[in-house]
Formats: sequence, C-alpha cells, structure tokens
Amino acid sequence: MKIGSKGPFDALVVGAGPAGAYLGYLLARQGAYVGIIEKSQVPRDKVCGGGVSRKAIDLLDFDIAPVVQQWISGAWLRFQNRSSVLKNIDPPAGCTVLRRQFDFYLLEQARTAGARVFPETAFVELNREREIVEVQTDRRAFRCRLVIGADGVGSKVRGKVFGKHVVRYVPALETLVPISGSGATEYDHRVLFDFGAMPRGYGWVFPKRDHLNVGVYSPFGGGGLRDRLTAFIARHDGLRVPSDVKYSGFPIPVRNAPGLFQRDRVWLLGDAAGFADGLFGEGIYFALKSAVLAAQALGETGFAPNSTRYTQLVKQILLPDLRASEWMGKVLFALPDFALSQLISNPRVNDYFAGLISGAVGYRECLVKTLVGAPRWLLSRAKMPPQAALPGPPLR
Repeated sequence: MKIGSKGPFDALVVGAGPAGAYLGYLLARQGAYVGIIEKSQVPRDKVCGGGVSRKAIDLLDFDIAPVVQQWISGAWLRFQNRSSVLKNIDPPAGCTVLRRQFDFYLLEQARTAGARVFPETAFVELNREREIVEVQTDRRAFRCRLVIGADGVGSKVRGKVFGKHVVRYVPALETLVPISGSGATEYDHRVLFDFGAMPRGYGWVFPKRDHLNVGVYSPFGGGGLRDRLTAFIARHDGLRVPSDVKYSGFPIPVRNAPGLFQRDRVWLLGDAAGFADGLFGEGIYFALKSAVLAAQALGETGFAPNSTRYTQLVKQILLPDLRASEWMGKVLFALPDFALSQLISNPRVNDYFAGLISGAVGYRECLVKTLVGAPRWLLSRAKMPPQAALPGPPLR
C-alpha cells in the first residue's frame, strides 16, 4: 500500500459508527493517512439494542471492557412468555453496550492510531477525478484517493453514487425500562428473545447497568409496532415502563438487492452496504467484519481504482452467512411456536442456536442443523413474500 502523510487522504471515511471508526483504526495502524468525517457531535446517541456478540468482540484487537454494560452468560428463549428455554452460555456469548460509549471508544482508538477525525462535518457531494475524489461537506472540501461510505442505512454516499434504493430495510422499535425490584433480576447477565412478540418476528430484552433495552422487530416488516411492543412488555412481569415512556424507531437494512458494494473509488461498509442478518437484524458484527475485509483488500491491492478485491471478499465471506440468516428467519418465523417447542428446545439444535448467539456456530451450520430437524410442511411455509422489505429510507 502506497502511503501518504500530506496532501490528499489515502482514505476518507464518511460516518463514525463501528464500521467507519474501526476501518479508520485498521488503516491508520497500517500507516495510511485517514480522515473520518461525522455529521454529528461526538460522542453521539444511537438508537440500537446494543448487543455485541462474542464473534464481534473477537474481531477487535483491543479490549472493550471499559464500555461493557453487562457480560451475557445466558439466554431466555420464549414464545409469548411461554415454552421457556433457559440456555446458559460459557464463556459469555458477548456483552451489552451503550452505543454512545461504544462508538466513541472505537473512534478514540482510531484517533489514537493516527486517523484525523472531523465531527459536525456532514457529507454533501463528491466528484470523482482520475486519481482523486473531491468530497464536499457543509464545512470544507476534502481530497482523497478512496471514499468509504459508512454513514448508516440512510447513507448519502450510497445515494449519490449507487442510487437511493439499493438497500432495503424494515423498521424496529425499542424503549428503555428502568431496572427496579426483584422482577428484573432474571435478566441479570441474560438476554431474552421472545419469538411470539410480533407476527414473524421477535422481541428482545437486553440488560444494561441501570435499565433494560426492550424492543420488537421482524425481518418481514409489519405495522403496529408500538402496540406489539406494549403487548410484549405487558406479558413479562419483570418489565415496568414509566408513565412518560419514550419509544424510538430505527430502520434495519435487510439486503443489498443488486449486490453493489464498491464503484471505482467509493466503497460501502456496514449498514450503508445493507449488512444486517435476516434473523435477529444484528448489524454490529457485520459492520466490524466489513471493516476488516476492506482493510484486507486495501492491504492486498492498495488503492488501485479498478480493484474488485473488496467485493470478492464480501461475496466469499459475508454474503453466504447473510443469506443463511435469511433462511433461518424464514424457517423459525414461519411457525415460531412450533419452531421453539420442537426445534430450539431440542438439545441438539439448542446447542447450535446458543452457538449462533455467541458466534461459535455460523448461520450456515446452524441452518443445516435446523433443516435436518424441521418437517417438510414447515419448510414449505418458509417463503419470503415479495413485499418483505421496503425501499431504503429517505436520505437526510
């Protein structure tokens, strides 16, 4: 990789979330001259469940203990608070974090490694020249050899270069429940997944130090999320919402339909690329993994404008798991009550599902084990309707 310390940046990263911050860190560690622009102040709040799996933690080459809220050593698997299965997981499956702290911690690692960070600097436009890309922001212009779009599901970089409807998304809704009384102790160091919280979807409870993050999501989409979330909370005695409860909605990217991840000197990472799994809607692991793959591609081929190495790595490593996660969602959400009681409760499948949560087992392996135990009539029900996902959200 040919490195420059003055003049144009080797790479300008748009967005300071996990994908952008970690790539900035990795490239700066390799000696690249890296800039990271972020439209908001930092640290900044981010609506998200805040679960970080063990496989995501293992991608990082620094300790995140300073920003861990709780280590997760167990999971409740339920259907409408019935058919309950408790799976203890050792070593811990991962942890919970506050995205405000976690994202800022990653960004500080990038800054310490040598990346230059420009907060409150919003991307506006870019112009691609033969060797250089000029990026216009609301504060100043930047020149760079490569632009990395890591600016989330509503990515402006993606909209300008790849089109507005490349990534499809579905909504999720969450609220924060204060921890009070003994009813919430069942969530100490344990997450909860309720596969009957909404049609063809699930509800979650993620424990933090002083509150529980509670939400609902379906990879098939669907309306009435607030009613679904209210009903989900009401079924669990340990959850008590305050009278002034606030709900926060956010889109989860479920697929990059045309498979566009790079074009000339512009690459997409994380949510901007449509990297979230089709079962849980989890995106932090795939954000970090896409940063690792981008750094690997640049380490192998440098900043050659016609290199397709990043796309090759995405298709070889990320997409098979993402596609398998879609099928996992189809199978489990076709008849979730049956799937939980007859499949997930099966000790053989149960171990694989626990491994899926932690990352010890991949989606492809878990899918195969699930299919082996699933009856043919259930598999025939596992079909994704054409309206399963909506076009990407309006660009802001």
